[in-house]
Amino acid sequence: MRRVALAVAALFVSASLAYADDIRAAMEKANEQWLNAFNTPNAAAFPAQYTEDAVLIPQEIMGPVKGPQAIKEYWEGAINAGFKNHTFQLLDTKESGNFAYQLASWTVDFVKDGKATPIAGHTMRIYEKQSDGSWKTKLHMYRYPPPPTDKAAQN
Repeated sequence: MRRVALAVAALFVSASLAYADDIRAAMEKANEQWLNAFNTPNAAAFPAQYTEDAVLIPQEIMGPVKGPQAIKEYWEGAINAGFKNHTFQLLDTKESGNFAYQLASWTVDFVKDGKATPIAGHTMRIYEKQSDGSWKTKLHMYRYPPPPTDKAAQN
């Protein structure tokens, strides 16, 4: 009986691990698509990656950006302003029903007058599973550390 219980437990553990691998692979694919749109650049590819009611919440510089077209325009503006070479490093992901999230670190270069300034931060994206099994971003938030204050720079 104990062997049966151990075998059943092993099946649950491996099913859970495979499930976690599946969502991680889906999030890596989503990151690849997003990075391709940003780095190519091909801003026209952004709307298909967001749900119709998607919201982008940029770092405290402005209010929420709502809807795929407005989000496309936001990212297009960033690209045109000189942001290049975006990367993601997936840190964590979880799935629950038709929703999943990912936490990632990111880097991007701000290029002005031929000089690249690296910027880094974190992003949290919540995804909604579509009827075809694909994932689209429903909520996208990002932030980066604020520049050091004079007091912090002295430490």
